[in-house]
Amino acid sequence: MSKKTCYSLFMASNFDFLENIDKELYLNIEEAQKLFRDEYFNQSMVQIRIFAEKMSKKILNSPDNLTFDDTLNCLKDKIKTDKEQEFIEDLFFIKREGNKCAHGEDVSAITVLEAIKRAYEASINYASAKTKSSKFNKLNFDDTLLITTKPRSENTIVEQYVKLAQEKKEELLNSKQSEFSAKVEKKEDEAVKIKKTISPEKQRIKDKIKKAKKNLKQNVNKTTKPKKPKKQDNKRLYKLIAFILFVTISLFFLTKMIFLF
Repeated sequence: MSKKTCYSLFMASNFDFLENIDKELYLNIEEAQKLFRDEYFNQSMVQIRIFAEKMSKKILNSPDNLTFDDTLNCLKDKIKTDKEQEFIEDLFFIKREGNKCAHGEDVSAITVLEAIKRAYEASINYASAKTKSSKFNKLNFDDTLLITTKPRSENTIVEQYVKLAQEKKEELLNSKQSEFSAKVEKKEDEAVKIKKTISPEKQRIKDKIKKAKKNLKQNVNKTTKPKKPKKQDNKRLYKLIAFILFVTISLFFLTKMIFLF
């Protein structure tokens, strides 16, 4: 068994090496890990951001009133090696995700775990620069140690939280599906009730419209037949004509006789 393995058996935290180098930073990151283990992921992310901001200011030896952005930008201008580049990228990642939480956005367990790992890599670089020693570069992050404070087991923290996230996702989907189904069923019941209420009235209106169309069609197609004169009316007409002729002739002869005498 190697010295590194023996050492890991007695570790309670991945950041134990940081305790003797910077007590303040060690306590900050320990609090973040505790919040993570208790599943307060947003609070853990905010605490990791505080840890990263303090670390960046300690490296730059900047005043407290200098913002995190300004501190990181100053460090960015001083980059000379790939390791320094990775160090700044880790801090920028932590700042970005921490700002999201500070503004009310929820963060996943996987994202917080990534932030803790980046904080770990940043701490390795910080410890190496502080002590001028490369021995810390041999250390590796143990994700199971983070959650159990025991050495690595077969099931890693990533697997545990991926499984937990999947279960919560399925539970949420089932809940939303149930709510949606209940709403759809309620709407359908309301539609049936409304249909039953207005159906008789609609039927009466349809019957009236149908009857009106039928009457209109009959009136349009109906042909007007000329009335035949009645026989009695013809007799009266003939009598009237005969009377008029009789009167006319009588007047003619009467007039003629008057002129003769």
